[in-house]
Amino acid sequence: MNTTTNDQLGRVIKEVIPVKGTRKIIGKRMKESLERSPQGTAMVKADMSGLVRYREMLKSCGENISFVDLFVKVAGLALEENPILNSSLQENEIIIYQSINIGIAVFIDTSLFVPVITDVQSKSLQEISSEIKEIITKLKEKRYAEVQMSGSTFTVNNMGMLEIDGFTPFINPPEAAILGIGKTRREVVVDETDDSIVIRPMTTLSLTNDHAVVDGVPVANFLSSLKKFMNKPEEYLK
Repeated sequence: MNTTTNDQLGRVIKEVIPVKGTRKIIGKRMKESLERSPQGTAMVKADMSGLVRYREMLKSCGENISFVDLFVKVAGLALEENPILNSSLQENEIIIYQSINIGIAVFIDTSLFVPVITDVQSKSLQEISSEIKEIITKLKEKRYAEVQMSGSTFTVNNMGMLEIDGFTPFINPPEAAILGIGKTRREVVVDETDDSIVIRPMTTLSLTNDHAVVDGVPVANFLSSLKKFMNKPEEYLK
């Protein structure tokens, strides 16, 4: 026999889920993020042709490189050119970091983790890829104590595999910015070199920044740098 209960307004309750564990931590961190930082998000369309081509070339050479691996590396390069984004606000001081430690949003069994890839600026794409694979294996095996999940200076959140085109990522405190990556879709675009109509794989990049640390121009410069590295990975990811 099924039984149901109603809330104070007469709405029928199907299920009650306690907010605890990872879900509680995520809620606390997101609330802290919004309370701590005056946030704004800039979005830009980006051509994925270069990264798709480069990944296929590596695949033909026997290297299994993911788009997350690629975005961690190109984001690291863009942060080197725009170091103000690799920073945090602590009391009345903006701390700009030499180390580029990138957190990556990872969903394992409906739980969100943000493991950290340290010193991206000094690691090759292959080293980053190997490290990410090892991290994901440890998370799936619930070996959480073996995974570094603190000390990040910037975060990359790829939601493209979830069919999301664009979104507003929340900053991971005390970082100054976070990059969101949307779904790659084939779109009709105008080639800037000759105005011809072409079909290209396009994505939406969403950069949320802390306006207490940085305003619009550095954000635009960062996104411009990112697109430059995405367009010519063969040149910059050697």
